[in-house]
Amino acid sequence: MNVAQRRLKSAIEVCQQAGAADRSLDVQIALAVFPGLGELAAIDQGVWRQEDGTHVRALRYSASRSAAITLVPPGCWLETGKAAVHVYGRSGEWIGIHRIEAIAICIAALRARAAEKDPLSI
Repeated sequence: MNVAQRRLKSAIEVCQQAGAADRSLDVQIALAVFPGLGELAAIDQGVWRQEDGTHVRALRYSASRSAAITLVPPGCWLETGKAAVHVYGRSGEWIGIHRIEAIAICIAALRARAAEKDPLSI
C-alpha cells in the first residue's frame, strides 16, 4: 500500500469513528485527496499558503453535503438511502454509513477514490 492509499484509508477510518463534523477531519480528508497540500505552508487549520501568496482552504467536507459531494470521483454518481450512501462507478459500488449524512458521503467517496488507485485495497 502506497502513501496515498494509507492516507485515504486513514481518512476513511477517522470518518467512521467521528462523532461530529470537525475541522481537523476536513483537513485529514483534504490531505488524503490532495496530497500536494502537505507541501504548502499551513497558516491555519485547513488553510494553506501557496508560493504565490494565495490561499487554499479545505472545504467543510464533514459538515456540508455539497462539500462532501465534491469528493465523489469523476464518472461516479451518488445515491442516498435511509440507512446508507452509495457511490457507484464502472468498477463497483462503495457504501458509506454514518449518522451524519455528509460524513457518510465522505466515507463512500473516499472508498471509491481508494479503489480507483488500487481496486483491491478497500
